[in-house]
Amino acid sequence: MFAPTGTTVARYVRTRRLEHCRRELGDPFLGTQRIGAIANRWGLPDAAAFSRAFRAAYGQTPSDYRARTTGIRRDA
Repeated sequence: MFAPTGTTVARYVRTRRLEHCRRELGDPFLGTQRIGAIANRWGLPDAAAFSRAFRAAYGQTPSDYRARTTGIRRDA
């Protein structure tokens, strides 16, 4: 199923998890939730690995993304 798309199951799952995290980080109503808690909820419990993966996918850190999209700057 994934071979024709040039991806793997693991890459697909990681991409979906990062997309969910990005959506929640951009939601001002979730601004009181820590970035680590959002990442953990979506199956990315290692803060450093999450930050590296988010930066690789979106070109900025999770905290920078949150600050730019919502104006909220709290934690990393």
